[in-house]
Amino acid sequence: MTERIEFISKKPGVTEFGVPTEEEKTTEYSCWAELLNTPMREFRDPSTKVGIRKESPNFAIKFEIGIPIDSMWHVIWRGKEYGIDSIDPDYDKRNVTKIACKAVE
Repeated sequence: MTERIEFISKKPGVTEFGVPTEEEKTTEYSCWAELLNTPMREFRDPSTKVGIRKESPNFAIKFEIGIPIDSMWHVIWRGKEYGIDSIDPDYDKRNVTKIACKAVE
Protein backbone atom coordinates (compact mmCIF):
# COMPACT_ATOMS: atom_id res chain seq x y z
CA MET A 1 0.00 0.00 0.00
CA THR A 2 1.67 3.16 -1.24
CA GLU A 3 -0.90 5.97 -1.20
CA ARG A 4 -2.25 7.82 1.84
CA ILE A 5 -5.98 8.63 1.75
CA GLU A 6 -8.34 10.33 4.19
CA PHE A 7 -12.03 9.72 4.69
CA ILE A 8 -13.95 12.90 5.53
CA SER A 9 -17.55 13.64 6.40
CA LYS A 10 -19.42 16.87 5.82
CA LYS A 11 -21.89 18.16 8.36
CA PRO A 12 -23.59 21.55 8.58
CA GLY A 13 -22.05 23.75 11.21
CA VAL A 14 -23.97 25.70 13.83
CA THR A 15 -22.87 28.84 15.65
CA GLU A 16 -23.25 29.27 19.41
CA PHE A 17 -26.56 31.06 18.71
CA GLY A 18 -27.95 28.15 16.68
CA VAL A 19 -27.49 29.81 13.28
CA PRO A 20 -26.56 27.29 10.55
CA THR A 21 -23.24 27.86 8.80
CA GLU A 22 -21.42 26.27 5.89
CA GLU A 23 -20.59 22.57 5.93
CA GLU A 24 -17.68 21.57 8.14
CA LYS A 25 -15.31 18.85 6.99
CA THR A 26 -14.31 16.33 9.63
CA THR A 27 -11.56 13.77 9.10
CA GLU A 28 -13.08 10.42 10.08
CA TYR A 29 -10.21 8.10 9.23
CA SER A 30 -6.86 8.04 7.46
CA CYS A 31 -5.12 4.95 6.08
CA TRP A 32 -2.73 3.55 3.50
CA ALA A 33 -4.25 2.37 0.24
CA GLU A 34 -3.21 0.77 -3.01
CA LEU A 35 -4.28 2.56 -6.18
CA LEU A 36 -5.88 -0.11 -8.38
CA ASN A 37 -6.53 2.08 -11.42
CA THR A 38 -7.56 5.60 -12.35
CA PRO A 39 -9.87 5.71 -15.35
CA MET A 40 -10.07 9.09 -17.04
CA ARG A 41 -13.45 9.99 -18.48
CA GLU A 42 -14.05 12.84 -20.84
CA PHE A 43 -17.25 14.85 -20.72
CA ARG A 44 -18.44 17.64 -22.97
CA ASP A 45 -20.52 20.54 -21.73
CA PRO A 46 -23.33 20.85 -24.33
CA SER A 47 -23.74 24.60 -23.84
CA THR A 48 -20.07 25.57 -24.26
CA LYS A 49 -18.88 22.48 -26.21
CA VAL A 50 -15.80 22.40 -23.99
CA GLY A 51 -14.49 19.00 -22.95
CA ILE A 52 -13.34 18.20 -19.43
CA ARG A 53 -11.69 15.14 -17.88
CA LYS A 54 -12.70 13.54 -14.62
CA GLU A 55 -10.71 11.02 -12.63
CA SER A 56 -12.35 7.98 -11.10
CA PRO A 57 -9.73 6.32 -8.88
CA ASN A 58 -10.25 2.88 -7.35
CA PHE A 59 -8.49 1.99 -4.09
CA ALA A 60 -7.83 -1.15 -2.08
CA ILE A 61 -7.54 -0.79 1.69
CA LYS A 62 -7.13 -3.25 4.56
CA PHE A 63 -10.30 -5.29 5.11
CA GLU A 64 -10.79 -4.58 8.82
CA ILE A 65 -9.94 -0.97 9.58
CA GLY A 66 -11.77 -0.81 12.89
CA ILE A 67 -14.64 1.46 11.87
CA PRO A 68 -17.38 1.05 9.25
CA ILE A 69 -16.96 3.24 6.17
CA ASP A 70 -20.00 5.35 5.36
CA SER A 71 -20.81 5.71 1.66
CA MET A 72 -21.72 9.37 2.28
CA TRP A 73 -18.11 10.17 3.23
CA HIS A 74 -15.62 11.57 0.75
CA VAL A 75 -12.03 10.58 0.05
CA ILE A 76 -9.14 13.04 -0.04
CA TRP A 77 -6.27 11.79 -2.20
CA ARG A 78 -3.35 13.95 -3.34
CA GLY A 79 -5.22 17.09 -2.33
CA LYS A 80 -8.34 16.34 -4.40
CA GLU A 81 -11.77 15.35 -3.12
CA TYR A 82 -13.62 12.30 -4.44
CA GLY A 83 -17.08 10.95 -3.67
CA ILE A 84 -17.44 7.26 -2.86
CA ASP A 85 -19.33 5.35 -5.57
CA SER A 86 -19.11 1.88 -4.10
CA ILE A 87 -17.57 -0.08 -1.26
CA ASP A 88 -16.80 -3.72 -2.02
CA PRO A 89 -15.47 -5.75 0.95
CA ASP A 90 -13.91 -9.10 0.05
CA TYR A 91 -15.76 -11.36 2.48
CA ASP A 92 -14.25 -14.49 0.92
CA LYS A 93 -10.54 -13.80 1.51
CA ARG A 94 -11.07 -11.04 4.12
CA ASN A 95 -7.91 -9.19 3.13
CA VAL A 96 -8.92 -6.00 1.27
CA THR A 97 -11.87 -3.69 0.69
CA LYS A 98 -12.18 -2.05 -2.74
CA ILE A 99 -13.46 1.51 -2.90
CA ALA A 100 -14.53 3.09 -6.19
CA CYS A 101 -14.56 6.90 -6.26
CA LYS A 102 -15.33 9.73 -8.65
CA ALA A 103 -14.26 13.34 -8.71
CA VAL A 104 -16.38 15.88 -6.88
CA GLU A 105 -17.08 19.12 -8.74
